[in-house]
Amino acid sequence: MSESTFSDRLHALLAQMRFGLDPMVPMMLIAAAVGFVSSVAVEGFRQAMYAVIRIYSTHEHLVAAAAGLPLWKRALIPPIAAVIGGLVMWAGHRWIKRPRGPEYMEAVRVGDGRLPLVPNLVRTGSSLVAVSGGITIGREGTMIQFASVISSIIGRIGHADAAHQRLIVACGAAAGFAGAYHAPIAGTLFVAEIILGGLPLREIAAVLVAAVIGELTTQSLFATGPLYLAHAVPPVSFIDLVDASLLGLLAGFVGPMFLWLLDSSRRKYQSLVTFLPLRMGLAGLVIGLLSLLMPEVWGNGYSVVQSFLVEHWALSTVAAVFLLRTIAVTAASAAGIPGGVLTPTLALGGALGLMVSHLFLVPEASHSQALWTLVGMGSLLAATTHAPAMSAIMVFEITRNYNVVMAAMPACVIASVIGSLLRHRSVYAEALGLREGEHGAFGPVSEGAFPSAAPLDPKSLAARNSTAE
Repeated sequence: MSESTFSDRLHALLAQMRFGLDPMVPMMLIAAAVGFVSSVAVEGFRQAMYAVIRIYSTHEHLVAAAAGLPLWKRALIPPIAAVIGGLVMWAGHRWIKRPRGPEYMEAVRVGDGRLPLVPNLVRTGSSLVAVSGGITIGREGTMIQFASVISSIIGRIGHADAAHQRLIVACGAAAGFAGAYHAPIAGTLFVAEIILGGLPLREIAAVLVAAVIGELTTQSLFATGPLYLAHAVPPVSFIDLVDASLLGLLAGFVGPMFLWLLDSSRRKYQSLVTFLPLRMGLAGLVIGLLSLLMPEVWGNGYSVVQSFLVEHWALSTVAAVFLLRTIAVTAASAAGIPGGVLTPTLALGGALGLMVSHLFLVPEASHSQALWTLVGMGSLLAATTHAPAMSAIMVFEITRNYNVVMAAMPACVIASVIGSLLRHRSVYAEALGLREGEHGAFGPVSEGAFPSAAPLDPKSLAARNSTAE
């Protein structure tokens, strides 16, 4: 099928949304197509990352790669990768007149749903190099952004109006999330709870279709099973709920402190070192040196969480991982290295849950290591995103351990409430385009029901993006 034929058919399908046919009927078909394409885009990024890693290691997972390297290589690869990634971003900024378009969250919540291709390709390339070199940042944020860009292109090919363009990009974000984490329900809640702060049932159906198709495509073509393998979690008792609530309370205090650390270090460091490649390279050097102490510093935290779920960890070792990874994530985020902090937050939450299980569990409580790792992951995620439903469902979906939901839900609600009281702005406030004083996940959606909300004025949006790194 030629590009013009595809464009004409897509345009005709979108036109039916406005004339005669219930708009959600053709939207379901478009959502399914977006789900498939988004999952392929996510897998393409993942395979490209593995290809880069194979340049210097026979292992695909970063912690295993770091552990198998001589110490001098382990120290040098992160700064080299960070410098190269910084040069890609720096060259892109000089070459492109509009160096950075909006984040997909901003484009859906307050924008017109349009994501420029070339600036995002530059950002994707920079992130690919950096995360492949062991930088302690989440690759999934870039995966979801890339999937959203592809979805935006699909909407533009079909000449979708602004309202449906935003919905199509929201579908791409949910499908990208589902493909990255094998969590379609959490991906749907990620869009509804975090990006929009609420979503009518008619529109959430399209987002859910895209997420499910994205996950089905990933399971059928690329990787079967849950994201993490874990021992079965035993049934949860009432005493476990008490411990889970205490863990949620602790995470509610740790989460805002973690966000304050990220924000304050970013402001100070970026004003101190203005040349982007140097700034990213110095952050990479910090990560490389920290990894000399423990190879678990490398990467987004996937291997660390997998180990937490199935292997025994001494309290001192877990505490060391928590401290070193906190420093490494802070350094990467402060430097502006493109990526996300969701998966690194999960790793820190897993360490927090394990430390609590070592220190504070009452004798009658379940001592399932997987349970408290997962509850800690969900609690810290809820404290930083202010999205308790997404966080609790996510820790179930990534392991398919349903019993964990019974303990994770109260912990996540408590962590989210405490976290939002102590710090009103969530970790995604800036990506959502929210100004000071506006809230994240629980804040109001743009005036009017989605997807008919009025987009942000393009001139003000462009002005804000032109000043962003």
